[in-house]
Amino acid sequence: MFAIVSLFMIIVMVVVTGLTQALFFRQSIIDRESVIVGDLAKALALEHSISASHMAKYTDAEAIEHLSQGFGPLKQLSGTQRIKVFNRDYTIVWSDDSNLVGTKRTSHIDDLTRAMHGEIRAVLNSKESNGNILNQGTSTPESIEIYAPIFQSKLDKPNAEVIGVLSLYRSPLGLNETIRHGLYLLWAVIGATGIILFSALYKLFTLVYSRQKLAELRFTKLSEEHDRIVQLEKLSAMGEIVSEIAHQINNPLVGVINLTQIAERDPDISPKTRRLLAAIEKSGIECSDFVQRLLRLNQAARSEPQLVEVNELVRDTIAFFHQTIGKHHTVIFAESDSHVMILVDPVLIRHALFNFIHNAILAAPDKPVAISLAAEKHEGVSGYLLSVTDSGSGFDDEVAKKLFKPFFTTRQGGTGLGLSVAQFIAMKHGGVVRAKNLSGGGACFSIWLPSVTKP
Repeated sequence: MFAIVSLFMIIVMVVVTGLTQALFFRQSIIDRESVIVGDLAKALALEHSISASHMAKYTDAEAIEHLSQGFGPLKQLSGTQRIKVFNRDYTIVWSDDSNLVGTKRTSHIDDLTRAMHGEIRAVLNSKESNGNILNQGTSTPESIEIYAPIFQSKLDKPNAEVIGVLSLYRSPLGLNETIRHGLYLLWAVIGATGIILFSALYKLFTLVYSRQKLAELRFTKLSEEHDRIVQLEKLSAMGEIVSEIAHQINNPLVGVINLTQIAERDPDISPKTRRLLAAIEKSGIECSDFVQRLLRLNQAARSEPQLVEVNELVRDTIAFFHQTIGKHHTVIFAESDSHVMILVDPVLIRHALFNFIHNAILAAPDKPVAISLAAEKHEGVSGYLLSVTDSGSGFDDEVAKKLFKPFFTTRQGGTGLGLSVAQFIAMKHGGVVRAKNLSGGGACFSIWLPSVTKP
């Protein structure tokens, strides 16, 4: 947008400046020619001793001869279209067109009047009006009409008297050609300057813009890193608090279950009491199972990193999953051709991967789950991406905002801790967890971990 606007402004500046300067140059050249014509009128009147009587008695042979000798040579000037000489009565007393003599034909009476008072005037006649002005009956090219005062031949007087006005029509073709070449040159110079200015501004803007984007990127990274640290601290603190509460609840809960089991062994209790004890034992076991799940948060807060081979770690996790959940679920792992070594806590990574596989099975129980391993960079850091793909229905935008929120679940009976714990584990290892819907259906959950070189 900056480039388009700047380029447009420069083009407008070049065109407007060129047109403005063209008008200025045209008027300057016309004014200069007017001064030259005025000097010629003075010189010719002085040389041929043209007086006021010649202007008044313009039909006399002597007056005609003086006027013809005085102003006739002007016909030899290049570009001359018409010559008229007016006396004080605004009557044409001499012209290169004899038919105009004795008439008062002019289209610029105001300029003629001002010339009678000693001013030099110049008028640019348009193409449409020039034919009528020259009395040729047809449309001719535009012309420059110059009104120059004719002074009394005795110029030694301080205030010479104006005895008439010379009206000279000249073709502007030469003037237009000069202006055209000057305009082209002016446009070329301004255009080159504009391009240099545009290049400098664009380079400066690009530099400022790139630095701004770099600063924004760094700020975004800092913000994300800050959020990660805050989330890590929250989960760690929550894990400690929940674990402490779970421990406090777990001990008396185990006692309740044990006492219930002992009470059930008494042969003297009634069937109704036995049923109540069985219900208490069942509820206690369910509560104990939930407390054990809460204790996993504290387990995730502790880690013992070691160098492990990722392919082997994934195979062990799949085997553990089959032993725990069941072998009838198909899990396909596309192993890497080379040994991939990373520095992690294998127990925590297996736990995170186990949660991914379990969620994928629950999303589509009758369809296989695919696991892949690929080298990938994250923010310029080399690492590896472990991805678990299912064939379920995926998740909507509202669910996506809460996927990694602790205790959020879309499954009845779920704790909502699987993905949040996986994210916590990834952050402890300097990695990230990603979730996305697939275009062909299903979802993909991934954990990216930075790589290390095997010592």
